[in-house]
Amino acid sequence: MATAMHSTWTQFGAELRDVNKVHAALWLATAGVLAAAFALLTLAVVDGGVPSEDRTVLAWVTELDVPLLAGFSAAVSGATSNYPLIGVGAAGIIVLWLLGMTRAALGFILVGGVVGAVAYGSDLTIGELVGRSRPLDASSESSFPSGHVFGTTVLFGILAWLAIYNKLSKKILIPLLGFLLAMMLAVGFSRMFEQAHWPTDVAAGYVLGAFWIMVLSTALAYVQRIPWLISPRQAAELDILDCEACSVESSIASTVVLDPERGTATKVYRPPGLVRLIYWLSFQASFPYEHNRASLDAATYRRKIASALTIHRFGKDLVAHVTRVSCMYGPCDFVTEFIPGEKVENDDATKEFLGQVAETFAEAGLSVWQINPRNPHAHTNLIRSADGEPIIIDLESAVVTPIPAPGQWRSALRRGNIPIFDDIDFEQLRRYISANESALESSLGKSGLEELRDDVARCEDAIRTWQDSEPRIWGRLIRGAYRLLDWKRLYMRLSHGMHTADRVAQDFLDRGIERWEATGRLSPSETIWLREHLSSGQVQVPLHHLGVHLVLSVVIVVPVPGVRSLARFLWTAGYWIKERWRRVRGAAAADGTPSNIHTPLVMVISLVPGFGAGAYMAARPLRKKLLIRLMLDQLAFKLPFRLYHRMRLGRLLAPRPQEASGQAD
Repeated sequence: MATAMHSTWTQFGAELRDVNKVHAALWLATAGVLAAAFALLTLAVVDGGVPSEDRTVLAWVTELDVPLLAGFSAAVSGATSNYPLIGVGAAGIIVLWLLGMTRAALGFILVGGVVGAVAYGSDLTIGELVGRSRPLDASSESSFPSGHVFGTTVLFGILAWLAIYNKLSKKILIPLLGFLLAMMLAVGFSRMFEQAHWPTDVAAGYVLGAFWIMVLSTALAYVQRIPWLISPRQAAELDILDCEACSVESSIASTVVLDPERGTATKVYRPPGLVRLIYWLSFQASFPYEHNRASLDAATYRRKIASALTIHRFGKDLVAHVTRVSCMYGPCDFVTEFIPGEKVENDDATKEFLGQVAETFAEAGLSVWQINPRNPHAHTNLIRSADGEPIIIDLESAVVTPIPAPGQWRSALRRGNIPIFDDIDFEQLRRYISANESALESSLGKSGLEELRDDVARCEDAIRTWQDSEPRIWGRLIRGAYRLLDWKRLYMRLSHGMHTADRVAQDFLDRGIERWEATGRLSPSETIWLREHLSSGQVQVPLHHLGVHLVLSVVIVVPVPGVRSLARFLWTAGYWIKERWRRVRGAAAADGTPSNIHTPLVMVISLVPGFGAGAYMAARPLRKKLLIRLMLDQLAFKLPFRLYHRMRLGRLLAPRPQEASGQAD
């Protein structure tokens, strides 16, 4: 550290020697003028003197009769008092720290410390030396200079300097500077209007504040150049940069090492605390691109899909491809191809291009925030190549957005993907490919179209794996609420399920037979018996109702406990009542339905959560030992969170290979 500090001071000394002497002279002259002005004001009011000009100006200000002026003055004085300013400063320090801007946070601490020390020191030294009372409080002798004016001037002045130093866009900078200047002037006026300070007190506060703005801005500019005074994230950037030809670019959540010799751009995600907090609040998980390999695989295929869409729209591949993803050591490395070129300005031509890309992506169901022309930073995700083409070099988001792309609200609600974070509406994407199949085949070629379909399938698998690994509580609640209110879709799914109930039950049991057969739990004779029994006429009616129970257990996704069980119970109870009524009338069932299917036992079992879907196994035609074990084992196999394997339910429900005999009856 000592060596680093010595090197820093040596470098700083060399820089000082190279500074433009005219600028240095102007700085010293301005500082001297401000110091002299403050000294003259102090001499003018020493020993409690009140110049006639003070009384004249104060009388003019206090006699102003403007509606709401008194309330405005009181609000300004209250907002710029000690505790609100301390709160604003503390909040600013916390936000800057969460954003990983350690230097700026230290600068705020420095500004706050200086303001507090100077204000307190002025009361003890200058205030005692001058001995001047306030206009409305003769007992107070700390009127000169105005601490309100001094603190506000320094804080807002430093904010203005930071805005200019960091080169904010004119659309933000000019209104911001206007607001800060208005607040600085308003606080001086309010202190006089409320007769808390004399005009010379206010003037001294402005002069002293201006002097310390010059000192602090110079100090902050120096802090920005100190190599050892950096945040952990900035230190990590130095570790990444291990080649002479490389350069480093940074975003809010990542560091990118550009290696023109290898032709790679290696992105390593080290998001600051605020980005991590926003993602955790949204999805209850850590930021994915840091360690979640599936999320980066999804980003890889998303870029390939975007590449195909730009070829289709513009006739050229305008997306930087991913060359490698590695998560072996620490944070994952996301390596893309290096695109030589120059940065893109946020001009009308860039906005027009981004608008065209966003329109194409939205039509195909891709998220558009990174290339949305309304995103003020979207142009930073482009690079202008040597041939003048804008190339998309970044499609991975840092923060979530609560706003889906136009036309994606319904699908986002249905899938519970709100807030949005690099998601794709795959239903819309497949509809887009189907509707534009001929045009896509013409622009991409037959093999390119097949590759696009393959990328879509792989991307969907990767996104599902990624999202399933996160709790996503809000998304699940939104999806459940949407399904609860989407009665039309529920009715259509139920209607379709009722018509295919026989096939549903048959397929459900067939998969169980195949699984048992593959694991050696069934002998050939038992396999034949099960298949013949399930295809016989005596089990077709109970098999249909078994399928209905399975459909009700899957289609009904209302997040209210007991709804599925109640639906199964009502289905069976309805048929039981119908059968009782038929018997009272002495009529035979038109379809030849046996009378031993819809029984009270079936109704009771149907109320059992989960396993109630197999209640019709208690009906006499299906009440076979091996068949019941098969059904129970299949239901347990479908339990979430891999409970079947974790609790080793197969040992309890499925027959052992050596026991797979003589259980058919």
